[in-house]
Amino acid sequence: MIALALALALAAGADAPAPPAGPLTAGEASALPVATANGAGEPAPGPASGAAEPGARPPPGGAGDASARFARANALLEAGDAGGAARAYEALLAEGLESASLHVNLGAARLRAGRRGAAIASFERALRLDPRDPDARAYLALARSRNADRLGAGADASLLARIAERTPDRWAAAALAAPWAALWLALALRRRRSGRARSLAGLAAAAAALAAAGGGALLAARAAGRHARTAVVIAAEAPVRDGPEEALRPAFLLHEGASLRVVEARGGALRVRLANGLEGWIAARDVEEP
Repeated sequence: MIALALALALAAGADAPAPPAGPLTAGEASALPVATANGAGEPAPGPASGAAEPGARPPPGGAGDASARFARANALLEAGDAGGAARAYEALLAEGLESASLHVNLGAARLRAGRRGAAIASFERALRLDPRDPDARAYLALARSRNADRLGAGADASLLARIAERTPDRWAAAALAAPWAALWLALALRRRRSGRARSLAGLAAAAAALAAAGGGALLAARAAGRHARTAVVIAAEAPVRDGPEEALRPAFLLHEGASLRVVEARGGALRVRLANGLEGWIAARDVEEP
């Protein structure tokens, strides 16, 4: 089960387009597609640019008014009013409506409006809801490719954590449940068999136990990932200090789009850890937490 999850996760990563080099142009930002809410479960017709759209997923709560407002926000985004679209998507989120499509579209609106750090936070939220969303993953890679700080995001994560990041909760649960059931079945067969059949059932039980242990580790890693507190720099420049007091001289600067792990919060400051191991304190107003 773990091997299957890894293979499918890597296959999903292989489908993502390679991000182009250089700064994000207005044309590239405006070409980001919009996920629609046609309820068909299939991609809607592409925009005028010809780019493929994400799968159609209305926001949860499916009320007609929410779907209509989602559609109006999409229309604003298609018409070029990125700021108005972002405000409309954010209003839906403020009311407790949430879906991967909603976060992907909010990210697209923010990116078109020049808020790249906030867009990264939106794409990360989409992937927390649906780790298999290829559009969120591709657009996240595109937005991150413009980061000024090359911190090797994710380089400090273990192989298990990277697999868990791309594995939906239901797959992780199945990776534990299926071998667990197979373990008890093999043990039951072993009690009823003798000779070679008994030995084979014992081997099957041992293999199932190992697979169940792996599935449990994967499920635990998924849970840990959901509860890990992260942040994205949304300010053009954010000073990082050796303590929470803003009177301290900055130790170094981070730039928009940098991803951080939040270690501690104190007042209006956060102690953060970078992927390269550096730690420091940053003002909470300079970041957004996915």
